[in-house]
Amino acid sequence: MKTIKRLAAALLGSLLMLRMLPLMPASGADGAAAEYTRAAAYRASTGYNTAALTDGREGTTCSFPAGSSLTISCEDLICGISLKFDRKAVQWRAAVGQFDEMFGQNGFLHDFADISHYYTNTVTLTFQAAASVSEIRIFGAGTLPADVQVWEPPCTKADLMLCSTHSDDEHLFFLGLIPTMVAKGYRVQVVYFVQHNGEPMRLHEQLNGLWTAGLHTYPALSRFPDQYSTSLAGAKNNFAAAGYSYDTLVSYQVEMLRRFKPEVVVGHDVNGEYGHGQHRLNTDTLMRALNVSADAASYPASAQRWGVWDVPKTYLHLWAQNPLVMNYDTPLEHYGGRTAYQVSIAAYSCHNSQQYTWFTRWAKGNAGQFTKATQITSYSPCRFGLYRSAVGLDSGIGDMFEHIGGLKGDADRDGAVTVRDAQIVLQDYTERFAGNAPLLGTISARASDVDGDGAVTAADSQLILRYYTENKLSGGIADWDSLLAAGSEIAETGAF
Repeated sequence: MKTIKRLAAALLGSLLMLRMLPLMPASGADGAAAEYTRAAAYRASTGYNTAALTDGREGTTCSFPAGSSLTISCEDLICGISLKFDRKAVQWRAAVGQFDEMFGQNGFLHDFADISHYYTNTVTLTFQAAASVSEIRIFGAGTLPADVQVWEPPCTKADLMLCSTHSDDEHLFFLGLIPTMVAKGYRVQVVYFVQHNGEPMRLHEQLNGLWTAGLHTYPALSRFPDQYSTSLAGAKNNFAAAGYSYDTLVSYQVEMLRRFKPEVVVGHDVNGEYGHGQHRLNTDTLMRALNVSADAASYPASAQRWGVWDVPKTYLHLWAQNPLVMNYDTPLEHYGGRTAYQVSIAAYSCHNSQQYTWFTRWAKGNAGQFTKATQITSYSPCRFGLYRSAVGLDSGIGDMFEHIGGLKGDADRDGAVTVRDAQIVLQDYTERFAGNAPLLGTISARASDVDGDGAVTAADSQLILRYYTENKLSGGIADWDSLLAAGSEIAETGAF
């Protein structure tokens, strides 16, 4: 037993070392990062005029052939570069003297590079493929402005997956859902059924809206075109004419379910809210996908890549059976006292190209007089129904995550308690101890609080590590009750 304890202590010490990070250059007196966008000088290797990069308009662009570069110089140290591509992102390299670093590997249309570790006031960006750039912003050290987007990769394991058809549906018919779930700490993954490459401004609006709603996880985008229809059959025909079979659409839905492995899925009304055929087709193919996503023989390519997944709970907008009514009108501390309705309205306002539509009156009122989600009566964004459940029916408490739990100690929720879980819990604790955002989502945190004291701490990491070492490395069988009892004894004696 002493050998196991010494091993656990050594592993815990190693995990602590992983959190030692370099310091950034000093920021302003208030901790805010100064912006040097207008003060910096820009020189394109092509000789092109670069004024479009700094005019603050996403609709104007500057073109860079593959291999061309942009050199940025400033009197002050350059610590961060915000870059917005038009239509398609490419990889780009930031070079400082003899050092360089690659960015853009994630394919984010709105990208950000932290180059604070170079302590430089001159940097050269080289584009690895032909690129069209809409906007660039330059920052010094410190806390970035709230509108600067530093995206996280899509979820590896989502709590909730929102199946939005178009860019703006997520803030209209699902109005209030994203801020509600983000405020509760759930990991939200938005998956879009169609793309808007033919309307590049909508791609910017999409990201601006999600960011404004408080979601920092990059969305998943399909390759399917946006085509209006008023029926399910019409939507199928439109996609078929564009070269996409019904089976291809179902395959996409299955892959998204397997890739993100959500605990809860939320989809459109089966009737397409106001009758939009693509809304209907999105949900129709989603319903088919839910029935086969756990079957490895169905769509085997995605099963081999991502594994299989049986979604525990699925809600559909306006579904009549097993109803659930969401509350989007309560002030949320996470958003400074704003309600989920107010946050979603602000997010929808980022969709400048759509403000002329009837959706704006629907969401805000004829003269913008609405102040609550409950004032929206047709296609109410508050009303859902539990379409499918593998964990039982809801009791009526209005919680989409009712009956959703996790394996005790399984912080990464991969179905097993391992040394990685102890590492993640310790990382989460040290991040929060340093005043940073937590790493663990709500469900992961619930599973990680193994001592049941209501908080995720280093003690939980220690217990998870002991559980792993005693059950896996020693070949013994230990349960949580015995470990917790032993942990209490250790705490009293001061031994480990």
